Amino acid sequence: MTDVSCDDSTRMAHMLTNALGAERQGRGLRDPETLLEIWVTQRNGDWIIVQNYTNGTSCIVAMGEHWEGEIPGPT
Repeated sequence: MTDVSCDDSTRMAHMLTNALGAERQGRGLRDPETLLEIWVTQRNGDWIIVQNYTNGTSCIVAMGEHWEGEIPGPT
């Protein structure tokens, strides 16, 4: 990924859900004005990190493959 891709937050969520078949797996505050979300496609494990701003804009800031939702702890 060479460029950050940004759009209206509602359109971004719609595109991730409907066009890519991704589901939001988690989210957390980065700071008072920024929320990070992790989206994952169930069919192939591709993952996308989206940064959401309070002004209503969202940007894809990272993408990858082979998402693992749980990592086993020591036994």
